[in-house]
Amino acid sequence: MSAVWGPPARLPRLLAALACEDAAVSSGLGDGRVTMQRVFFDLYAARFPAAFDRLVVCVLWMGGEGTHTVTVSLRAPDGAVVGQGDAALECRPEPATVAQIVYFPGLVLPAPGKYTVEVALNGAAVHTFSIHVVQTGAKEEK
Repeated sequence: MSAVWGPPARLPRLLAALACEDAAVSSGLGDGRVTMQRVFFDLYAARFPAAFDRLVVCVLWMGGEGTHTVTVSLRAPDGAVVGQGDAALECRPEPATVAQIVYFPGLVLPAPGKYTVEVALNGAAVHTFSIHVVQTGAKEEK
């Protein structure tokens, strides 16, 4: 019988990554279920730079083996990183799902436009999605 070729540790599979106002993993029941509150794809502000109390990105993984590093970055329209969070991912065998919640407290966004959320696994981007930041009302006169 021949050996099976592949990396020493199987990589986890990304199931979802969503921005929301708050998220929590249940601890009382120990079932690992995730509650996300107010999932969004756009933000609104009257003036810029705009301050937001908190932005949360919830990332869900399944399968894989070993420990991996996950980085979630938020980039402004010009590509500048305005927020970043790193976490260790401890894989569990399928069908278990591992939820990571990355908080961006006191976030300041410099301008309206299309912001990019990037999820990287061990330094390699595995998923991106956009959050559209929209200016509302009249712009301030200079």
